[in-house]
Amino acid sequence: MIGPEEFPLFSQRFEFHSGENELYFLVKQYKEKEENWIDLTLSNPTKARLVYPSEAILHSLSKPGGIEYDPNPKGILSARETVSLYYRERGLDLLAEDLFLVSSSSEAYSYLIKLLCDPGDQLLIPSPGYPLFEFVSMMDSVDFDSYQLEEGSDWKINFSDLESKITSKTKIVFVVSPNNPTGNILSPEEFEKLKALAKKKKFAIVIDEVFIDYVEDPSLPRIDPSHSDVPIFTVNGISKILALPQMKLSWIHVSGQADWKSECKERLEIIADTYLSVGTPIQLALPELFQWRKMIQGQVQRRIQRNLQIIESQINGMRETEVAGVPGSQKDLPKIRIQNPQGGWYSILRSDLWKEEEEFCLQLLKEEKVLIHSGPMFGFTEGSGFLVLSLILENDVLEEGLNRLIRFANRYK
Repeated sequence: MIGPEEFPLFSQRFEFHSGENELYFLVKQYKEKEENWIDLTLSNPTKARLVYPSEAILHSLSKPGGIEYDPNPKGILSARETVSLYYRERGLDLLAEDLFLVSSSSEAYSYLIKLLCDPGDQLLIPSPGYPLFEFVSMMDSVDFDSYQLEEGSDWKINFSDLESKITSKTKIVFVVSPNNPTGNILSPEEFEKLKALAKKKKFAIVIDEVFIDYVEDPSLPRIDPSHSDVPIFTVNGISKILALPQMKLSWIHVSGQADWKSECKERLEIIADTYLSVGTPIQLALPELFQWRKMIQGQVQRRIQRNLQIIESQINGMRETEVAGVPGSQKDLPKIRIQNPQGGWYSILRSDLWKEEEEFCLQLLKEEKVLIHSGPMFGFTEGSGFLVLSLILENDVLEEGLNRLIRFANRYK
C-alpha cells in the first residue's frame, strides 16, 4: 500500500486547517436541515430578493458573437469603452486603452501582485478591512502587513502607522474606498498625502472602489486617479455596480507617468494573455447590461437607506424600553454605538455587551438562530466589541434579526 509520503507534497504558500469551527459547523447544519434562521451577514445581492430584469439580462448574453473565440488580452474594445463611459458619467477621464478586463477583483489583485512583486516582497493592507487580501497575498507567495485606520477620525488612514510599516520590500499599498466594512471613503487630502508617500518610498497604490456607487452623501469630494505621476491601479467591476457577482467581469485601470505606464501595460498584457479569464458573452453583453445600472442600484440604495433607519430605530428603542423578564430598564444597559458608513453596504455596531465577540456570535446563533460577523474577522482588535452586518438584507429580515440580537444581548452575561 502506498502511503501519503509517496505522493508529491502540497504547496506551503498558506496554512491549511481541515475542518470547521463550531459556529460555521452549526451554520452548515442549519442549511442542510433547512432550519428557520436569519443570516445578518448576507452580502450576495442575488440572494437578497432584488428585482432583476432577468429576461433582458439573459437575452443580452445570447449574442451570436458569443459563440466565436477571438481573444483580446485587454478585453473586447466595446466592453472597455462601456467602462470608460461609466467613468465619464462620474466626471473621470479613464480611457479604454488603459483598462484591462479580468474575471473578479480577486484576480485583479493577483495580476497586480504578479506584475509588481517578487516572492517575499510585501503588501500593506488596511485594518479593519476585508480578509481577502491576506489570502491572495499568500497564494502569490508575498508577505503582508496591516496599517491602521483610526476609529476616532472616521477611519482615516493612520499615516504614522502606515509609514512605519513600509520597508524596502513594500511594493503595493492597498486602499479600499469605500472601505469594507467601516464604509470610510478616501478623502482628497488623504489621496494627495498617499501619492506623496508613494513617490518618496517607491510603491504602487491599488484602489479598490467596488462600492463607490453606494455612497451615502453624494456631495462628498471624490478623488481622481486618472492622471497621476505615481503608479495607481483602480479596481472595480459589475459584482457591485450591477449587483451581478455571478457574471464575473471586473477591471483594472492603469495610471502613472507616461513611460512607466507604457511598459506597465505591456507587462500586464502578458499576464492577461496567459489567463484570458473573461468570457466573451459577458463582454459583448456589457453595453446592454449597463443600461440597467440605475434601476438595479436604485433598489440597493433604497434598501440600504431603509435598513440604516431600522438599525437606528431599533438601537434607540433598546435604550428606551424595558424588556419583559429582565430586571431594570434598558437605559441601564451598556450603550450600543452605531457607526453608519459613508458608503458601501455594511454597518458596524460596537458595545461592551459583547466583548468576547466570537463567543457572543456563537451563542447568538445557538439561542436565537441569528448569524452575524464578529469584528475580529475583519481585523478589529479582539475584545473591542465590534459586530458587522449587511445592509442589503430585506428590511423585515434585518428588523427581526436585530430584534433577536437585542433580546439576546439583554440577557447575555
